[in-house]
Amino acid sequence: MLINEIPDDCLLAIFEYLVNTDDLINCYKVCVKWSHLIAKRAKKVKYFGVVGYSSDYVYYPGSRRIDSTCLSKLFTNLQIASLSLGLHRKVEDAIEFVRKQKSLRGLIKRYRGPIERYCDRLEMLSVDNFNPNNLRNGSSLKQLNVEKYSLKSLERDVHYLPNLERLKMCTKVPDNRYDGPVLEKLKILELAFHRTCDNIFYGFQLMDLCPNLQSAHIFMAANAYFFDETLKHKCLQDLVIEFAGYHNHNWNNLKSLLLKYPNLKHLSLRIGSIKDEHIEELVHILPNLVLLDVGKCSEVTQRAADYVKDYCKKYGRSIKFYFKGNRDEIGSDWPIKYEIVRGFDFMKHCFFKWHGLLSKFLIPI
Repeated sequence: MLINEIPDDCLLAIFEYLVNTDDLINCYKVCVKWSHLIAKRAKKVKYFGVVGYSSDYVYYPGSRRIDSTCLSKLFTNLQIASLSLGLHRKVEDAIEFVRKQKSLRGLIKRYRGPIERYCDRLEMLSVDNFNPNNLRNGSSLKQLNVEKYSLKSLERDVHYLPNLERLKMCTKVPDNRYDGPVLEKLKILELAFHRTCDNIFYGFQLMDLCPNLQSAHIFMAANAYFFDETLKHKCLQDLVIEFAGYHNHNWNNLKSLLLKYPNLKHLSLRIGSIKDEHIEELVHILPNLVLLDVGKCSEVTQRAADYVKDYCKKYGRSIKFYFKGNRDEIGSDWPIKYEIVRGFDFMKHCFFKWHGLLSKFLIPI
């Protein structure tokens, strides 16, 4: 049987397995029949340039340029696109490509240039550097991922983002207190502070100005952090704190910080100097805790696990407790990095991950 004698349905099923844009474009140019079938397959693609799910996604070789004319013809129903410098021959080609994506909701930009200003209804944006003036409609943005940012920059820009629900940002310079507007709709904050000299971390002060914040993932390379222990945050339920490079933290300070969050349900501490006696205090001061992860705290032993078990039995509570002795029970798949994941679910997609493995977008279902 000749290949063109294969029924269209069978060929289309084969083309569903093609996820490299080079392969799709080459097949598109074979003949009229294949062009029709490849165009039909391409209309199913929602995620361009990112590893995704089944036939929903395609990727491209990062260093090779692609026929932009074919791209614009084939991919017309994209929801999320990841664009790099090597993809298009000219900036004009990239602009034309995004302009034609009427359903585009998310953009991952891997090069300089304000291409986001040509996207009408962006809800998700990932950039190295953020400039709100490049947004056509900042009020539509719900998720923002910025690799190089600061709290002072956020203070300057946040009034452009009234509906922001998730913020992931990385600070690599000395920072200051956030004195900007309240972030009323922010539900998830993922904040990394990569500064190894004597600087103060102000991320917890920012959290006080996010009254509806439900989940926070904090990474800090700092030996001091500021917080106002007189203010309680009653909405926060999920908290991950990782201290990088500073093991001699003050336990009393950390305890005072955690007391700010009386309704905390899920807590992960990745701090080298946490000990068994600290675990015994934690289960008392956090009455709503149902999951405690200290799997990266090397000094926590079976003694703490036994204490938590006996405490729960005595007081009728249920706390999942993970430490180095049972850490494998968490599962083996959580450290994998996917740039996009389905579901606006912090516990499923973020809680057990390191900050560097957090996804750029959580796609609401």
